[in-house]
Amino acid sequence: MIFKKILFTGIVITIYIGMATTAFAAISDTIGDFYSPDISSLEVSNDGNNLNIVITCTEDVADYSFYGAVFVDTDQNSRTGYSDNGADYVYQFSYMSIIYSDPIITTTLNDDTLYMNTLQAQGNNIFITLPLSILGNDDGNVNVFVAVHDQIVKALEFDRAPDHGIFNTASGEVETTGPNLRGGSISDRTGDSSSGDIEEVSASVTNGVLNLEITYNHNIEPSGYSYGEDISGWISIDADQKLATGFSNTEQAPPTFGVDYRIEYAVGSLTGTDASIKMMKTGSDMQKMGYSDTKNIPLGIPYNDATFKVSGNKASLGIPLTLLGNDDGNMYLTADSFTLQGSLSGAMDSVPDNGQGALNAADGSIKPLLSYGADKKTLTDAAGDSTGFGYDGDDIVSADVGFTDNTMLITIEYTSLSMDDGAITTIYFDTDQDQSMDYLIGFGLHSGKLSGTIFGTYDRKYNVREATHLITMQGNKMYLSIPAEFVPDDGNMNIFIETAMVPYGADIPDSLRKENGSVYINPDKYGRTLYDRAPDLGVFTIGANGNFKFAGNDNNALQGDQEEGPGFTGMMATVVIAVSSYIAKKRK
Repeated sequence: MIFKKILFTGIVITIYIGMATTAFAAISDTIGDFYSPDISSLEVSNDGNNLNIVITCTEDVADYSFYGAVFVDTDQNSRTGYSDNGADYVYQFSYMSIIYSDPIITTTLNDDTLYMNTLQAQGNNIFITLPLSILGNDDGNVNVFVAVHDQIVKALEFDRAPDHGIFNTASGEVETTGPNLRGGSISDRTGDSSSGDIEEVSASVTNGVLNLEITYNHNIEPSGYSYGEDISGWISIDADQKLATGFSNTEQAPPTFGVDYRIEYAVGSLTGTDASIKMMKTGSDMQKMGYSDTKNIPLGIPYNDATFKVSGNKASLGIPLTLLGNDDGNMYLTADSFTLQGSLSGAMDSVPDNGQGALNAADGSIKPLLSYGADKKTLTDAAGDSTGFGYDGDDIVSADVGFTDNTMLITIEYTSLSMDDGAITTIYFDTDQDQSMDYLIGFGLHSGKLSGTIFGTYDRKYNVREATHLITMQGNKMYLSIPAEFVPDDGNMNIFIETAMVPYGADIPDSLRKENGSVYINPDKYGRTLYDRAPDLGVFTIGANGNFKFAGNDNNALQGDQEEGPGFTGMMATVVIAVSSYIAKKRK
């Protein structure tokens, strides 16, 4: 790993006093990069018992109120720690000046309260003393950065020292392992949305920080008692540039990008100004079961050193790559924005526009959506042949199947489809063409939430994986993009599709009953009713022409040395319904 030194306008000093076992290091900080308090220098010394930190500001701070945090990485490993930016210890401080009385000082270490004598303020200096005993008995050779601000709870704008990277107290140098990528921007048509109209989105990476700027076609900055439009926005990030991973897609058709992180922000009089990042919740029970589980992490001090600034018609974000899984900066981005009023009608502005792909933060290029190749085949089904009772999503009209970029594309068209239809579609895959189904994917809508799961053999075990991020609904169609690792095969297989299998005794709404008030669902031995099947009889044979072959872990390869799945019965389809409904309810 290559470390790069950052040059400052001031000097970097390191003094070692041998017999006293004291190491002292200082760096200067850019002046004028924050309104108040503005850091001018940072000093760190280690006397063998304490880590002593002096933050010097350009103006008097002792007679005013200030807040901030010190991030200490004792093992000097950005991939481990108490916080998501690699710090093993986060020292948070609050200093509230009181007229004719002592200031109110509050300090915590990793959310545990400390004695307030760990912090003192005098003139324009902030003195912090951290005993090495509370830092895991560390030797004091640590990576440090500090931040100060004037917000009581948390801050999305602050002065950071050093401005980028970390201060290595052992070497006395400022170091960063982050990349620098020129990135690029994409313009969007103005006036194409009445809800959060975006004009341009730009992205670049500097010293390991992803810099995002969203330019609107109108003012969004709150100013005194006069506010711009209440704006909410999402930046969806496919960090590993793989559809197979992630907790969502970008709602483009067909699905092409697996969203690993989503930055969510809000600006306005009703929503306030705030930002957070949504990511996978690793180690959760849901994830262990094969389903995606997410968590939201606030951005800003004291949680991390991410920033969010709003000025005029621009919203700017600085996201350290440590918050994005220590990514290398090569990632795909899309932006969505909407107003509080527009969200009620579902109106939003997307950049790039739906159907135009995603912005590559590394070089500014546009990654297009997946598209069918010459091997596309179409299965047609008679309209109106459903044996259902008028549910949306039960009558299949056609299905397109093809392969591209090691991904199977399936587009299913229905006579009608709506967000609250409650119908379930199941696709069966006979990968070895032995008349026994080896994989199946079931998906449907429950209370407006789309969810899907895939059953099959993975890592030599019969298992289930969530597939919601592989599915997009648009109009009367469901678009599926299935990477080869979800259905390990060479692409030559038989498939068939069934819709709306419901358990016997399902509560059919009165509005859907026949005129005589009776409903005959004629359940089979598995307690289900079949609404539609495509094809009506037999299977649909497809082939990938060599464009569908999983090249990953051999344990996932189905051909040759892997045990076949047990095959699927109608009972398994009922399980799919239950599992899909469970996932949707958990999300709700």
